[in-house]
This record gives sequence, structure tokens and C-alpha cells, in this order.
Amino acid sequence: MKAILDECLPKRLGNYLDDTECWTVPQIGLAGTKDTELLKKLGARDINVFITIDGNLEYQQKISGRSFGVIAIRSASNRLEDLIPFVPQIGDALLKVKPGQVIRVP
Repeated sequence: MKAILDECLPKRLGNYLDDTECWTVPQIGLAGTKDTELLKKLGARDINVFITIDGNLEYQQKISGRSFGVIAIRSASNRLEDLIPFVPQIGDALLKVKPGQVIRVP
């Protein structure tokens, strides 16, 4: 499984996602890219899922038809300590998400 973490998420979150190769948006050279262009550029990469905390992404951008799925984490903040309790649910979502699909956690 190959995943990209949105730039607003801590890169250390990837360390908690077993069997998943994780990179962050800044690590792949796309920091500061607007959502429309970011999703287009992610579609040209060999990834399975984009993980974000932006709960409005699915309403602002077309996700269906994309070559990757999206996991949208609904958390009080983007601090690692607030995200760690969701790791089991993120792991489940990683196993279930399909291209063009959005799964919300929790």
C-alpha cells in the first residue's frame, strides 16, 4: 500500500500505519499546491490513497474516477497525539478504500 499524507498532517503519522509506504506532500515536492492541482498530480503517481484531515475535500473536489482513494480523518486537531487514537480505524480504511472512494474516519 502506498499513501500520501496531506501537508497538514504530521509525517510521523506514517510510522504508525503498518504495511504502508507513506510520504508527505512536501516530501514529494508538492508543498503549497492547491487541491485541484494536487489531486491531478497525485493521479499521475503510483499511489493507492491520499490521507487528509480536510473534511471538505470531497465536497470541493471530484474524487470519483480518480486512480486512488481518499481517507478523510475527522479529528479535533492535526497534532499527532490527537491522531494516534484513530490509527486502528485508518488501518481498516486503508484495507477497504477503493480508487475514487472517500472513507471518513471515524
